[in-house]
Amino acid sequence: MDDEIERFDQPLKVLLVGGSSVGKTCILRRFVEGEFPNKCKATLGLDFKIKSMKIGQQIVKMQLWDTSGQERFRSMTQAYYRGASGIMLVYDVTEENTLTTLPDWLGDITNYAPEDVEVVLLANKSDVGEQRVVSKEAGEEFAKEHGLKFFETSAVENINITEAFTAMAELLAKKAKLKETPDNVNVTAPNGKSSYEVSQQAEKKSGCGC
Repeated sequence: MDDEIERFDQPLKVLLVGGSSVGKTCILRRFVEGEFPNKCKATLGLDFKIKSMKIGQQIVKMQLWDTSGQERFRSMTQAYYRGASGIMLVYDVTEENTLTTLPDWLGDITNYAPEDVEVVLLANKSDVGEQRVVSKEAGEEFAKEHGLKFFETSAVENINITEAFTAMAELLAKKAKLKETPDNVNVTAPNGKSSYEVSQQAEKKSGCGC
């Protein structure tokens, strides 16, 4: 019954991070909007969307931040790690350097994100066939070494997109019962308002109740 469902009005901040052109924007739009965009331009700075998921008897509201992988925006991205509950770390199976630079991204997470942040590793563009240069085994080995949940995804064919975000939501739901995350309220968005204030406005504007 609905009255038995526990809702967390405070949105939990989740960042998508990784190298430039690994597909973070397309992953996010596929998950939130349910379709693959015809054009995915490089993210300049940061953008975010709101998505709620039902996990058992809990409604987990996620504030999903799409970050730029370009080096010139790296310092801005680092500032947004503060208060993050989860991070989706993305690489591209057609670009080996996006795998070899993952330790750098994990270093940023260690240095700037909360100690208990949840991290899920995504190997994107798994639909490419002959263009693949990074094996699934290489991704699995990296994930195992660093204790991360791992998914091979394709935003184009909608492979493991919902599954990956569901896994993240499940991790967050376990912690949400134990503590509040007030740091999320205090993160300043580009327009000077708190990320929580902006998320509330965005949800009202979009009418997203999904």
